This record gives sequence, structure tokens and C-alpha cells, in this order.
Amino acid sequence: MRRILLISDTHGELDTINEKILQTKADFVIHAGDFGFYDEQSLTRLNPRELRLLVSHSPFWRQYSIDKQSKREELIDIVRKHQLLGDFPDYISGKKQFTASVYSVWGNHEDVQVLKTLRKDLKIHNLHLLDENHFYEFHHEDKLEFSLYGLGGNFLATNKLFDKPIAGNGGKVWSTLHQFGVLYNQVKNKNDPSIFVSHVSPGKEPLLTRLMLHFMPNFWISGHMGAPFACVWNQFTIHEMDEALDWLQIDTTFIEEQYKLGHLSEDAILAYNIIKQDIPKKDDWFKKMWNINLPDAKDGHAVLTVEDGRFSLETYSNGFRV
Repeated sequence: MRRILLISDTHGELDTINEKILQTKADFVIHAGDFGFYDEQSLTRLNPRELRLLVSHSPFWRQYSIDKQSKREELIDIVRKHQLLGDFPDYISGKKQFTASVYSVWGNHEDVQVLKTLRKDLKIHNLHLLDENHFYEFHHEDKLEFSLYGLGGNFLATNKLFDKPIAGNGGKVWSTLHQFGVLYNQVKNKNDPSIFVSHVSPGKEPLLTRLMLHFMPNFWISGHMGAPFACVWNQFTIHEMDEALDWLQIDTTFIEEQYKLGHLSEDAILAYNIIKQDIPKKDDWFKKMWNINLPDAKDGHAVLTVEDGRFSLETYSNGFRV
């Protein structure tokens, strides 16, 4: 039996992960982004808006009057004073370690320079990235139990989809069509049990859902929305089939224009062709692709248990006052 801790949006409060591993007796962790991928130099790279968000989302926000006119130097001093970049520098140095394997995408609020270093040559004990180049398979008694893959960052149905990966600046990160094309080639057996992880919720992005339904994951783990409870749903629970099909009929003219201009890489073209494919006539994508949207780590988490080919789910929330 495997117990998998599902968690998201730690925003640098990484000791929470080890606390929840102990509490849930988890074998390993899946993290859906806004992890807190910052180092000591990130302060010099974050734009003023990201610095303001770090202050306004902290427990210390009442102590300061922060607005768009706040000087960058003032914001940096506040972030440094209260260590609002979080704990990741301690994990980089080895001062702290994760007590079980953590598989994580990045969120939309991360330092892209740190991510580039992690993808290239920075090794953190028990930390494994989920991106277009990192795909994992889990076996039990020589039989594939499930595959795990993911792609983080924001998903913006704009020209930012055509950027070269890894794409982002100033503390923001977004995904690209090129990455989805590379990832699609990694997922060889698309009918086998699998888990996909993104940061953004599929319920908000029809273009992303249209793309991923051709991957056919059984579970889609996401975060980002900040709800106090884990939300578990599939298309069948919220739409009639015709409604779902209408929702998925998105305008891809902006992609077609870039394709005709020859601006897409081969892998981006693959992703574009996947989007254009007819939606499968079987209703597996409609009924069997389950979405688990996680709360921020401070508000709750979930545990996915796998035993003898059966998946079960427990969700936990700290709740809210009405």
C-alpha cells in the first residue's frame, strides 16, 4: 500500500511538508506548486508586485501600509526582516531535508532563475521536479502501478504560450506549448493508470483541459485557487456532455497564426495538433478523469492511497468560520 500526501501552495513554509508527512504517515508527497522556489538572491529579481504580495499575504501585513507607491527598497527590507521568501535556502544548503520524497511542479509565483538552476544541476535531497523532462513510473511486484507527470506555472491562453521554456520573469512563471509537446512524448502508455499535476485548476482553463484530455490521466492534481477545502470533481459532476463540449470549443486562432508564420517548434506543433484533435468519442475523459483541487497547505491537504490497483482519497481541512 502507498500513502501519498497531496499538498499545494506552501509559499516557502516548507517545514509544513515534513510535519504533514509525519502526521499522515505518507510514503511520498505530490506538491501542486507555489512551492517557494526562492534563494538568497531572489530579492534582487522579484518585481515590486511580487514583493508586495509576499508582504500582504504574510501574518505581518497589518504592521505595514503597502500599496503601489511603496518603494522597492522598503519592500525588500520587510521581506528580509520577516524571512518572507521562506525556508528553501535552508534546503539548498542542506541545513534542512525532506523526510520523504517530494515530487513537485512549480507554481505561478516562483523565481525562474532558481528553477533553471534546479533543472540544470542543483540537487536537493528527496526533491524531484515534475516538468516536461521529468516523468516517473511506480511499480509494484514488477507491474506498473501508475505514472506520475506534471507541468507547473500559470497557463495563459495568450502569446506567452509560444515562449521558450522555462518561461517567466520577476517572480512569475508560465507554461508553454513546447513543454506540453515534449511531455506528450514522455507519456507512452496513455491508457495505463496515471496522475497529472498542474498548478492551475482545469476548471478554469478550457484550452488546458482540451489539451490534457488527450493525455487521459486518471487523476489531475492542482492548487492555486485558495479554497478552504479540497474540491473533487469531474466533468460529469458539473456538466451535461453537450455543455462540456461547448465549453471546450475554444478559439485557437492566435495559435494558428503563429503556426502559419513558422514560429512554433516541432514540439509546440505537436501540442497544437493535439488540441485540434477530435475529442475522444468514449466518455472516459468525461467520467473517469478526476480533478482534485487542493487548498493552500495552511488550510488543508489530501491523502491518496493506492493498494492492489485501487485508489482511495481522504481530504482534510482546517475549515473556516461563517
